[in-house]
Amino acid sequence: MTAANIASFIRGARHLIHRPDGLVRPSRMSNKQAEAAAAAGRERAASYTAGATINLVTTGNEVSFDLSIIEGIHFESNSVRETIELARAAGDDRAPEEGVVDGIDLVVDGVYVKTAPVREGTVTLEFENPSHAPASVTIYLPCLMNVAVGNLSTNGSLEQPAERGYLLALGDSITQGYVVGRPSASWPAEVSRALGLDLMNQAIAGHHFDDHTLRGMKAFRENPPAAIIVAYGTNDWAHTERERDLVENMTTYLQRLVDKFPDTPIFAVSPIWRADVDSEQPHGRTLAWVRSVMCDECARLGIEYIDGAELVPADPALYADGRLHPNANGAHLMAEGILRALEERGLVAALGGRHDEPRELADVQTLLRSNAPRDQRELEQAVRTIWRLRQDDGCPWDREQTHASIAKNMIEEAYEAVDAIEAGDAAHLREELGDVLMQVLLHAQIAEDAGEFTFADVCRDLDDKLVRRHPHVFGSGVAAHDSAEVLDIWSKVKLDERRDAEQAGSTSSLLDAVPRALPALMQAQKISKKAANCGFDWETTADVWAKVDEERAEFAAEETGSEGALEEFGDVLFSVVNVARKEHIDAETALRRSCEKFRERWAVMEKAAAEKNQSLADVSREELEQLWVEAKRAGRSDS
Repeated sequence: MTAANIASFIRGARHLIHRPDGLVRPSRMSNKQAEAAAAAGRERAASYTAGATINLVTTGNEVSFDLSIIEGIHFESNSVRETIELARAAGDDRAPEEGVVDGIDLVVDGVYVKTAPVREGTVTLEFENPSHAPASVTIYLPCLMNVAVGNLSTNGSLEQPAERGYLLALGDSITQGYVVGRPSASWPAEVSRALGLDLMNQAIAGHHFDDHTLRGMKAFRENPPAAIIVAYGTNDWAHTERERDLVENMTTYLQRLVDKFPDTPIFAVSPIWRADVDSEQPHGRTLAWVRSVMCDECARLGIEYIDGAELVPADPALYADGRLHPNANGAHLMAEGILRALEERGLVAALGGRHDEPRELADVQTLLRSNAPRDQRELEQAVRTIWRLRQDDGCPWDREQTHASIAKNMIEEAYEAVDAIEAGDAAHLREELGDVLMQVLLHAQIAEDAGEFTFADVCRDLDDKLVRRHPHVFGSGVAAHDSAEVLDIWSKVKLDERRDAEQAGSTSSLLDAVPRALPALMQAQKISKKAANCGFDWETTADVWAKVDEERAEFAAEETGSEGALEEFGDVLFSVVNVARKEHIDAETALRRSCEKFRERWAVMEKAAAEKNQSLADVSREELEQLWVEAKRAGRSDS
């Protein structure tokens, strides 16, 4: 087992309180914030561990740490009691701290694995990692308890994850994750995970929105969060007596938040549904009125407003206590709605994209393999070199090139690479592949200089296509046991892509996917294959041979050397290509092999003639035929 001091692996803590027993208690609040919470009678709620995690990277499949419960679940709370009662009525007989009300969650490479009970002593969490690849492990500590932890250990290597930005979540019990059941399922946990950010959850159960709760945030101002999401709960609405105080609390709080973080994107979520929404309130105002006032205030302050009424439907089944606090399903809907709003405002793209999209999940699966490629510094160096050549003080030739001027180079370099492959010359292939890559990088740099696209766009589009066209590899519930089934999957995916393009208004032809720059023989076979896939085909190979004979007769009827003869001869070749397709022969490969075979026999003939001090140009037709027969015989004996 590999052990380490747990303190440096804890995320989501404002500071750590070291205890005499060697364990540490993560504190989400500064001392000033804790004092403000205590003055408001919310000291216990402010001390909950909500949002604090233990983050590590290990090659093992087991993580353990010691845990001490300072304060357990507050069973006297109405929401806790109602949550347990509803769970029991539904047949859930788990202990409250095993996921009914709270627990410890294990998430590996962004995927939820299990919820473990919160108990005194050593907590051991196991997961699948058969290849012992580096796995990113996140352990979510309880939402509704105050715990201390220490003595982190694992049965593999133990490293800290890379540093990253953080999401600051503010609000009341719904933001805190109260009675959601799984701490990793709270909406701030899910949103931060999707954004690739650490989470700093400073929500407090029973929180009222007054500016006193924003005291003591100097450390956050010095190291600002990547984004702030403040979820305006319903405590003010349910417990404030005057309308004027409702408005003042809200406006003062939001104004203070903007003043403290002028350069950080701030999102404000208005109240979601609660069962007593129609009950009489002292101020006589509805939650709809609160949302309206909040929307106007956000517009005034430049805060992005998110309508909470649209996030979680008014369905008691989506609330753990049936009336106020979302359960895991409700919290997921809330997170998805918030993420959609963030995407619409461009924040997700600015932060590097969501980390739960197929491409990201596919890469997570791949990185679980111990020998998966990682750093590609040499590629980055090549990209920079091409960029440098195109600069004002770079190479005059490289600066002058356009897509059109070097188009033929791409074809030439590809053919030279194929020559190296067919020759079995690995050293030559290595060089030629480099030349092909240079063409790709140069075209990408030309495009970037013109503002068209970048090399990163090329890689991203390629990766998207690979993941999309290999659902049998990247876990989309599709299986392929042989190459034939793979081709069936490819055909379906490509058909879906074409339909999507048509729905988007694309007017491209089916055959537009076959490049006109391909060699004519290869182009003919690809065109005929696509047409055959639509049912435009002969029944048998014999039928195709009959078509060859028909086209040959039409060719013979044309005047020698005429335009008609040229066209009819092309039809003969196209028909012969269809014979190859029907027989599952690649016409381009077959003809290349025939060309190579002819080269070899011709070389044998030249050598035989040279041994007689002759040139093939001086040899008679009969002698040429004899030399050809001998060359064929020599070729058969070599094989």
